[in-house]
Amino acid sequence: MKILPVRPLPVPTEPLLDYLERLANANSYNPREFMSALNGADSITPEALTSVLNGRALPNFSGPAVQSASIEVDTFGLQAVDFTHINRRWCPSCIAQAGWMRPIWRLKVATICVVHRTRLVQACSQCHASPNLQEMLHGTCKCGHRFVETSIQATRTELQIAHALSDSLNGAVTLNLGETDVKLFTPQLVRLICYIGQFVKGPLLRRPGKIRELEDISVAAGLVAGTAKLLADWPSAFWSCLESFVEVAPADASVRRVFGALYHVLYQDLRDPSFQFLRDAFELFLLEHWRGELCGRHRLFNHQTIQDHRHQGLARVARASGMGSKTLRRMVHQDRFPANRFDPSSKRQLITINKEALACILPDQAAYMDLRSTARLLGLKRSRLRQLIAHGAILADAKPDFARSNHWHLQRSEVFGLLEDLRRGSIDVSVDAGVVTLNHALRYWRVSAAELGTLIRTARKQGIQYGLAVADRLGDMRFRKSDLQVWLRDARASTTTWVSISRAAELLGLKEQVVYELVARNFLIADVIAKGGHAIRRIALPSLQQFEETYIAVSELAKQRNTSSRSLLRQIATRPVTGPDIDGARQYFFRRVDLAAEPQEAIG
Repeated sequence: MKILPVRPLPVPTEPLLDYLERLANANSYNPREFMSALNGADSITPEALTSVLNGRALPNFSGPAVQSASIEVDTFGLQAVDFTHINRRWCPSCIAQAGWMRPIWRLKVATICVVHRTRLVQACSQCHASPNLQEMLHGTCKCGHRFVETSIQATRTELQIAHALSDSLNGAVTLNLGETDVKLFTPQLVRLICYIGQFVKGPLLRRPGKIRELEDISVAAGLVAGTAKLLADWPSAFWSCLESFVEVAPADASVRRVFGALYHVLYQDLRDPSFQFLRDAFELFLLEHWRGELCGRHRLFNHQTIQDHRHQGLARVARASGMGSKTLRRMVHQDRFPANRFDPSSKRQLITINKEALACILPDQAAYMDLRSTARLLGLKRSRLRQLIAHGAILADAKPDFARSNHWHLQRSEVFGLLEDLRRGSIDVSVDAGVVTLNHALRYWRVSAAELGTLIRTARKQGIQYGLAVADRLGDMRFRKSDLQVWLRDARASTTTWVSISRAAELLGLKEQVVYELVARNFLIADVIAKGGHAIRRIALPSLQQFEETYIAVSELAKQRNTSSRSLLRQIATRPVTGPDIDGARQYFFRRVDLAAEPQEAIG
């Protein structure tokens, strides 16, 4: 064939079939005759097309492939059935800007122009005729209607699918589905649209993926709209679709029968790993909403899904709980706990039980530890462990039905949770003379039950620094001696209402003999109690506070005035209320109100 007089150059990625027809129209050829003339011997070769273009180099063409041409085209990994061959689609606005057919328009599932955000056109909106390529490129139908006047805006969700489809022609695209990101190539995205676009039909779904008249843009638009609806609110929209399947067959316990064609799509038609997100969402729905049994016969399911499913068959639950099937069935009939009953077409009735509800009635023996083993694990005496339980530092269950003499049992999760929390808050406390262990303090420091419970709760809340290595037991907790002493002193001061004579002397900064004299002279009010066969005096804290507010020792006053006690006594005219020259006491004390009337020069 000779060089053509009019030689419009092909645009890179332009469909080969569209370009050949455009080239024929530009030179007033009938497309069929032009192809026959260009064909030569067997097929149209790149050399033949280059020769009629006067040696112009050919760009990369896109599909679909032309049977009568041996020119390679980019099919994006798609099959011939995925392209349109009879009815073309186009965007009149894009054609008005540049008169060539875009490769995306050749895909059967392409229905939206992402540039102008409008739906593609397949026929004249006025005469409903399918125009030829020449009419498309000219922008006017043979009836005189201008195609650019036909403009239907696309929805936001449809545009998202269209953008993904368009971008996939240049490489893999990532669909952001909430917490899941899915990476797909063009063939996978096309299959996804063709299959899940029909899921919105619910139980009416039949033969998904086998779509008649997909070249009709209205059929393709329905698939895109269905896909957009599911993916826009993933996975909630998908779960709503699954609920409709369950509502139609509430008495059927077979996953295959209830979900039918959808089940086949998920585990057979779309078994490619790229579509795992569909199966994950489906199995997550089953975990929450399926009341039937998931067991070993569901070989296509994830093993973890079967393990985590709460509803199990009566026989399986009976074996796990150590009960007889008849006993458990009788408990179900007595409505001891909720159960699901199905009446399939099989010979026997299927009963499933929520294993979590059963666990509330029948505790799992392996999940508990008795008092002896727990105390051994924590490195404490059983009496101290009971104190921790009594004061809420660790929780225990009383008398679970394990037929044992030891009535106290603790959940393993609670015990190991306590150790894990304490180890997480541990710091490096070096082993030296200034470090004391919890067991040492419990043995020698007279730590009460309430103080022990408060100490463990405080440590768990990071209220005191301590060290606890991974291999250490609770009794091996290491504290700085000074920190633990200060904590105990503050704890006791905040919780007790009485103190001993020794503690009162420490708080007042006096000798014990002086405090005994103050008690004997009724300056401090003390109570006498019997303990261990001995009379013990204890001072009420309010009395101690009242004494400090009412009296002051001459030694303390002299220290404040930076002088000696004897010098201060000579300067002050006020008479002490007690002292060696007053009543034979060991130390002088003044009333604060008496000193307030004393001239400042006298005591300054």
